[in-house]
Amino acid sequence: MKRIIIAFVVFAAGIQMMSAQEKTDTVVTKSDTVIINSTVTKSQDRSRVHLDFDIPFYHKINRGTSTRSEIGAFGIGSIFSDSKAPLDFSPQNSLEFYAYTLNSHTKGHSTFSLGPGVTFRNFGLTGGNAMGLEDDGKVSIGPFPSGKVLKVSKLRVFSVNLPLLYSLNICNGFGFTLGPVLNFNAASSIVNKFSVDGEKDKDKIKNVHCNLLTVDAMFQINLKYFSIYAKYSPMNVMDKKYWPEFTTWTFGIAPF
Repeated sequence: MKRIIIAFVVFAAGIQMMSAQEKTDTVVTKSDTVIINSTVTKSQDRSRVHLDFDIPFYHKINRGTSTRSEIGAFGIGSIFSDSKAPLDFSPQNSLEFYAYTLNSHTKGHSTFSLGPGVTFRNFGLTGGNAMGLEDDGKVSIGPFPSGKVLKVSKLRVFSVNLPLLYSLNICNGFGFTLGPVLNFNAASSIVNKFSVDGEKDKDKIKNVHCNLLTVDAMFQINLKYFSIYAKYSPMNVMDKKYWPEFTTWTFGIAPF
């Protein structure tokens, strides 16, 4: 619970910082507007050279730079793992969803983006086995109790993120994006879905020992209307004192 509270504080602080930056840009724009209006002869030339008054963003046209916020950047993908049996995660049952609020700085064809975000990851087992925890906190994997028909056993991880991304626009919206993504893993749980006498049910085990901080490497091919991304997670999401070691690749699409 403490991790979740801290995670939301980090997320809110990131949004507040971005909001403060946007307000600062607005003040600068108003200040420049007053200066231009007070100029008798060269005001029209200055407005063409230095400022573009498209609201709500401020652009320095003479340097070819701009600052903007992108609300609602998100993606969904399938997770592939090198985990071995019995901890054998299935890509069709292992999904990731992320949503980022990015503050982007553009100069020419290059863009640098950073900002807070959140990610939900589900790792689903294959083979009809279920995950659980022993008394010492270590993960156990084996058949489900008799009398219960297992549907799926999933490990769920919720993270607050800080992506630091560089993008290159090659031509007409086509290009690529790459960079590290810092993950503050705030919560983890095991969810087993099953049925008893035809009635659906589930059990949930919270706080299953995820590592607090991990870093991913993200690469994205930007097409005109959507992007295709790949994310490599070389660090163990789960604490290897309690879980077998594994790394993951995620492949998916991002509409923005």
